[in-house]
Amino acid sequence: RDEYVDESLRADGRGLDIPPSQCPVCERDVTPDIRCRDCVGRTLCCAECACRLHARTPLHSVERWNGSFFRRTTLADLGLSVQLGHSPGALCRFRVSPRRKFTVIHTNGIHTITLYFCGCGINHGVPPRSQLRRFGWWPATPLEPLTAATEEVLKQFHLLNLQGNTTGYDFYRALELYTDNTGLAPPAERLPSFMSMVRQYRHIKMLKRSARGHSVNGVGGTKPGECAVLCPACPQPGLNLPPDWESAPEDQRWLFRRIVAIDANFRLKNRMRSSNAVDPGLGTGFSYFVEQDGYNEHVAKFATQEEISTCSGFASIANANTKNTKGLRSTGVGAISCAKHEFWLPNGMGDLQRGERYCNMDYIFLSGIRGLQGQQLLISYDIACQWSKNLWDRMEAFPQSLRLAISPSDVDYAVPKFHMQAHGEDCQTEFNLHLKRVGMTDGEGPERNWAMINGKASSTKEMGPGGRHDTLDDACGHANWRKVVNMG
Repeated sequence: RDEYVDESLRADGRGLDIPPSQCPVCERDVTPDIRCRDCVGRTLCCAECACRLHARTPLHSVERWNGSFFRRTTLADLGLSVQLGHSPGALCRFRVSPRRKFTVIHTNGIHTITLYFCGCGINHGVPPRSQLRRFGWWPATPLEPLTAATEEVLKQFHLLNLQGNTTGYDFYRALELYTDNTGLAPPAERLPSFMSMVRQYRHIKMLKRSARGHSVNGVGGTKPGECAVLCPACPQPGLNLPPDWESAPEDQRWLFRRIVAIDANFRLKNRMRSSNAVDPGLGTGFSYFVEQDGYNEHVAKFATQEEISTCSGFASIANANTKNTKGLRSTGVGAISCAKHEFWLPNGMGDLQRGERYCNMDYIFLSGIRGLQGQQLLISYDIACQWSKNLWDRMEAFPQSLRLAISPSDVDYAVPKFHMQAHGEDCQTEFNLHLKRVGMTDGEGPERNWAMINGKASSTKEMGPGGRHDTLDDACGHANWRKVVNMG
């Protein structure tokens, strides 16, 4: 322990090195007193060499020996400036006035630098925001940016948030402590800017991975659900079914049947924060959440629709789902997924305003299964015994584009295996998955799916409606992608 303590103290000071009178880098007769905390070896050099060596890495943290200890300084204080639009070390002949207090958020802290935008680039139509993007930095605003985040820190937070549910607040505060853990010289407050950049980064990544950048129609031509990660294993005509699947004998049509699961989650609540006008979703309807206009219109029209209940367990469930709704914009979300492989379906998720009402779940179901043609369909739902009654009559209230294009005889219903015990004996016979030719499918996939994204509940509960949709869409896309990678 003494040895390890000594080595830690050695790293804080100059160790046994006798201050040389010559810089080991440029070999000039000048005392080397600068070292970089992020470089391997922490070699001492002079201020001029520190600027020259870090011309390509201007966000490294440096320290200066004051005769007794190392004091934190910045490369900007040593004279280093960043010139956009040109190679490192080169200057723009038409460069504009410097931004001497430009803030950059990076994986190793929050930095203040001196920045020059390229004047010749601006003259040729390259605005400052594009110059930052081409440098690998994300501008906090598209107008006159004075703050940016590196793509490295955005990617780092994105993965930590998806995998470990690290909040933006905690991540940014940790960067502040990384920058100055004494609290004596806190960096600039840029948390709102950082969260704005994170949200943009997520959205642009989703569009890029969905090939929207290669579409002649651009982002504006994105169709509903086009940015969702699809299940590669569910039977889908034109994708993974034999060309003659429609002519299969009647006793073999079940092989090409779609099996979906519906469920609601009342942990993903949302308080009455902000509004759709102030906080619209950047991509609501592009991936997993339903298109809001049609959904809200339908729910408002049929919110008072009478719901039938004859099952002993249904009434108590409905009562529990409608408690504690005061001050909430959304009491939870409903969703549809493929039951065998547990992928979230495109446009198959929506907000619930008051419990698990049919008007909400009907729209979510029909939106998620839209486009089903000629296949049989099995629906697993913990209240399938009640919800399936009059489904086809309720479907008449929907536009033709959302109605099922198959006959009622091609649709079957089941209750997930774990939920079956709460139902009466009649339900346990008619809606038993063991009798539906589904192999090992238990219908409980939504519960496992909820477990993957419930870690977002505490942060999304306080978000505005658009930010919440963008965050949950991102989480669903990550869950679907990990299933693709691990599918074998």
